Amino acid sequence: MDNKQASAAETLDVGAIQPLAGDCAQWGIPIVRGMQYWADQLNADGGLLAGDGKRYKINLKTYDNVCYIPGEELKAGRKAILDDNIKFMLQTFTPGSRQAIAQMTTDNHVLTTSYGAGYLSKDHPYLNGGITGSPAAYMLIASRAIDANPDVKRVAIITSDQSFGLAAKAYFEAGVAAHPEVEIVYNESYAPDATKDMLGLLTPLMASKPDMVCQLGWVPAQYASAIETMEQMGFKGVHCAEGFTFPMILERVPAEQLAGRTYFGYAFEASEPTFSAKGHELYKWYVEEYGVEEWSPYTPIGYASMMTLEAGIRMSPSIDSKVVMETLYAADVVDHPLFGPSKWGGEEIYGANHHLLTPLPIYNLDADGNVVLDHVVDHAAWWEKHKDVALPRIDAGGQVFR
Repeated sequence: MDNKQASAAETLDVGAIQPLAGDCAQWGIPIVRGMQYWADQLNADGGLLAGDGKRYKINLKTYDNVCYIPGEELKAGRKAILDDNIKFMLQTFTPGSRQAIAQMTTDNHVLTTSYGAGYLSKDHPYLNGGITGSPAAYMLIASRAIDANPDVKRVAIITSDQSFGLAAKAYFEAGVAAHPEVEIVYNESYAPDATKDMLGLLTPLMASKPDMVCQLGWVPAQYASAIETMEQMGFKGVHCAEGFTFPMILERVPAEQLAGRTYFGYAFEASEPTFSAKGHELYKWYVEEYGVEEWSPYTPIGYASMMTLEAGIRMSPSIDSKVVMETLYAADVVDHPLFGPSKWGGEEIYGANHHLLTPLPIYNLDADGNVVLDHVVDHAAWWEKHKDVALPRIDAGGQVFR
């Protein structure tokens, strides 16, 4: 009997908690679209072939957390877990939001991944970090940008005062700490309302005369405005972030002006074809479905993160979420469908090795407006080399949870 036909009747509900309306939907909607592509690809193949020999059609259900607000995360989690009986789920890395539903995922055996770690705990084993992702990526991006630009000696860090921004602040600091010759000359957090006056927000930052600016907190439209403002104020240095929504940015600043100056990496950048041919298919689908002007660097992160759960379900002898969790953590190496063999880590930060340390491709922009692969960072190797200086900065920022 054809294995694709043998057991395609069963359905597996998968949840996604993301902002689905308002400004933060500029993050959430692309993430959900990437997850839907992941589900559609598996379903087109007859469903996800699990380790129990059955195929499962993926049914994606979405839940709104407004803007990664812990209280809203809790409301969304209750609906997903208590009302809809979701057992496999993706949520934000935002530490406060992860903590908000941690006990609920534990009590109800809901295997919950994310595009990074943020908050993990041995007491809440159903939470994992599905890829290197955030906030660890901020550390690796900042370090790589400094390595690639020896003239960078002065770094400015600007992040929102929300939970995800405070996590980014600590990890940017950790990345810079690996380079004792570099000084942090500006390091401030801002309230969301401050973005209404971008010139006022950026004036003290620019007064610090940085060679590199690292940020997290601006939604894509705000970041495009911020880059335009900094360029108008004479900034000629390096921009460092988790991602750049270039269709918005290049309407304001020409590509040749930014070429070689924008370092970023979250999961992988699907518009760049050389890192992953499989991942590049996501970009081609997205552009055909929504248009090139709608492309977002956030689309690949949900797609890549769900592949960690996919790998666990394929290995597990049962679709039961507890068995899948135990199977994943028992694996010395997880063969991630996109990143390849990756090991678990995170014990020094979270008290448990529940963060999958996938390679982190880092990208830049060329003068023609194309995203190009700059470097691939081995997360585990970087951490082993620099953890003695990086960990104290993460701890000082309140991001150690062991």
